Amino acid sequence: MRHFPASATKLFYNARIITMDPSQPTAEAMAVWEDRILAVGKAEEVFPWASRKTQRINLEGQVIVPGYNDSHMHLLYWGLGMMGADLAAARSVDEMICLGREFADSNPNREWIIGRGWNDENFPGKALPTKEDLDRVSLHRPVVFTRACGHVCVVNSKALELAGIDASTPNPPGGHIDRTGGGEPTGILRENAITLVGRLIPDPTVSDLKEILSKATHAAAALGLTTVQTNDLDGAGTLSMRLEAYYKLAAARELPIRVVLQAAMPTPDDLTAYLEARRCYPVLGSNPGSHLTLGPLKLYADGSLGARTAALSEPYADAPDTSGMLIYTQEELDELVSLAAEANLQVAVHAIGDKALDIVLTSYERAKRPMPGWSARPRVVHCQIATRQQLERMAALGCVADIQPIFVPTDLHFAEDRIGADRGVYTYAWKTMASLGIHTAGGSDCPVESCNPLWGLHAAITRQDHSGNPPGGWHPEECLTPTEALALFTTGSAYAAQEEAVKGSLSPGKLADFVALPKDPTQTPPQELLDMQVAATYVGGRRVWPSVEE
Repeated sequence: MRHFPASATKLFYNARIITMDPSQPTAEAMAVWEDRILAVGKAEEVFPWASRKTQRINLEGQVIVPGYNDSHMHLLYWGLGMMGADLAAARSVDEMICLGREFADSNPNREWIIGRGWNDENFPGKALPTKEDLDRVSLHRPVVFTRACGHVCVVNSKALELAGIDASTPNPPGGHIDRTGGGEPTGILRENAITLVGRLIPDPTVSDLKEILSKATHAAAALGLTTVQTNDLDGAGTLSMRLEAYYKLAAARELPIRVVLQAAMPTPDDLTAYLEARRCYPVLGSNPGSHLTLGPLKLYADGSLGARTAALSEPYADAPDTSGMLIYTQEELDELVSLAAEANLQVAVHAIGDKALDIVLTSYERAKRPMPGWSARPRVVHCQIATRQQLERMAALGCVADIQPIFVPTDLHFAEDRIGADRGVYTYAWKTMASLGIHTAGGSDCPVESCNPLWGLHAAITRQDHSGNPPGGWHPEECLTPTEALALFTTGSAYAAQEEAVKGSLSPGKLADFVALPKDPTQTPPQELLDMQVAATYVGGRRVWPSVEE
């Protein structure tokens, strides 16, 4: 039980505070002691908490909302992307090559030329790049350019040579090497095939990681994010180094925001290593109020819709020779989920296609039967294509849906081409999820899409792209209200991480994590959210953006 003194250390006043607490939806002032909220309410109710020593902060009429919480992203890869070639602006293969050449010329000492963000949906004829295209960037240095979704990459001939990939190389389990009619690799690698090259890329040092993560966390704070739940632990091989970098930043109080680490541990041995790490860092595994917490096991059941590797129950409408890819068999996924359940560890599984969702829900059901004491809430990350029956199964299991509204402005332009109009009706079914009692949490999957929460709010409210298309929204029956959209990135994400006791709303006893905005995001015309700028970000009552308070 936390005991508070008779007076506040800080008093925030002259604001419109949207608390997301139904017992007191709005307020004018907030008293904070150290990093927690003492009181929130009308000015005359809160001012008595102030003493002569209390620091008073006039918020000058700004609108305050709880700190944004991204329920699923890849912070480290966002930071690494800042260090490589940004290919998002490319509208053709030739433009992508130009961007790659510019980066290579500007970084002559880089052994590997890395880039991310290309999207063949933006290219004439939706043409995929090839190894010959990337050979135009460099013949002597390996080049790896990752698609925006992160589930496909293209590499040059040098990278294929270093990885020993040729016509005789078999597809790895859960992966695919695209080939010409003669069997030669085209340079396109899908899902687990990416690791054939990726494992050769030199790992950043701990010092490098600290620099990358510091840059990324400060950029997140500038967007109003006070917590990120980030899939930055990828297998046992890099586990200790990445944990060390994060732990050193946290110990030195150099993390401006709170970080919940999701751990992609694809094999039983990897999972065993992660469980051991949790035992070695017990504080990180059990303190939701800290700046660094060890979170759930993250698994991948399938790929992405854009890359046609999401596992569907029926073939793709625009590629009837494929139904996508399952990363695991049912038995393999069952084993991993059961091992986590035995340790009462939360599990979050990436599932975009309805076939993938089926095996995920089956694994959850099978793990729960012999272990009713498994109290960690199961999560489904993305949950894009789901039948009503599957959503009803999720509701019965108490599954949280980690959704990414920011996907819709991009995906609405091609989703129904991929899956057909009939299946389009039950894609990204956010309103239906809410009606069935499924808890939803808002994320971005950054760097797949922007982690700007205000852009996520716009997408959830309108289901339109940034130009306002289509009029009225794509399947508008699934649009959320502005308050429901804000809840995704506040109360919803806190619930997903089992941290609703300390985060998500501005209520007495909770962490004083909040964002100052120029306007009320629940009352502002949605199109204005795209240009709205965060005025200030506070974590534990301390301003971390635009400049850190000492």
